[in-house]
Order: sequence, then C-alpha cells, then structure tokens
Amino acid sequence: MTSVFVRGFDFGTTEDQLRKHFQDIGAISTVTFQGKGAAIVSFDSEDAAQKAVNTMEGSTIEGNGRYVNVKLDEGAKPKGGRKGGKGERGGRTGPQVIVRGFDFGTTEDQLRNHFDPCGEIEEIRFLGKGEGSAVVKFASEDEAAKAVELDRSTVDGNQRYINVAFDGKGGKGKGGKY
Repeated sequence: MTSVFVRGFDFGTTEDQLRKHFQDIGAISTVTFQGKGAAIVSFDSEDAAQKAVNTMEGSTIEGNGRYVNVKLDEGAKPKGGRKGGKGERGGRTGPQVIVRGFDFGTTEDQLRNHFDPCGEIEEIRFLGKGEGSAVVKFASEDEAAKAVELDRSTVDGNQRYINVAFDGKGGKGKGGKY
C-alpha cells in the first residue's frame, strides 16, 4: 500500500496544509479529500506510507486544533470516486453516520446514549484502534439525518465536540448536510 487514510483534521484544512504536514515522510503523489475532515494521502513508496502511519498517528496539522488518525488505506474506494457519488465500502450499506473527534476511552454505551434519541441504532462500529471515530448505523435514513444534526455536540463525559456526517450507501454525499 502506498496510501494512508487520514482523518480527524479540522474542517477547512487545505491540501497545502496536508502536503506540508506529510512532506518529510516521502514524496506525495496525490491528496484526495474524503468529505470534511478526512483524506487519502498517496505516497510514491510503500515505505513512506508505513512511515506516515508509524510517525504521524496522533499528530496535529499546523493551524489545527485536533489530532489526526493515520492508517494504511487498505483499498477502500474514495467517497464520490465512482460515478453516481458515494457507494458501498467494505460491503456495508445502509443509513449510517461517521462520528469523529470523541475522547479516547469513550464507550459504546456513551455513544448509544448520545444517539439513542435519533432512532433505532442497529450497530456501532469503532474505526481503527477505536480511538475517536466510529460508524453508527441506523434503521432508517431519517434517523441518520437526525444524528447528523448532532454535529458539534459533546458526548456525555467527553471534553471534545464531535463531528457527525453521512457515511454509506444512501447518504447525502457531497451535496448533503454536514
């Protein structure tokens, strides 16, 4: 793999800021944004991608107030990269949101309690090492839309606000509400 998935940076972060943050790791071939707060950074070598994961995980991009998560991009198709907008990723479909920025150590119960007023939660799946990001799957698109309204709220027991955006088939995509 020559690409890494980077998430958790501030909305409004530019490609130039990402390139500057990763410039000492190795030659960057492309930067592809994955909505707000996430991007795929492609390097010219696998060694550079692995070095980015090993050294940049938990770092903060200059001008940002949040740390980033960095992991190898294991073949996920970029959001919006296929004709027709967002598509399925990893075989998962349905009305779901991606939640980023909650405190490390946040439990599934804390997330469930935070999103329970939005509707029936079918699944909560922590991403990466389970630190700061999760996908919450709802029974309906309307329930997921209610969850997106909790963007910039704070989970009980947390210090940081969360970012909530559509994720998965049937989501609002780039034209939707974030």
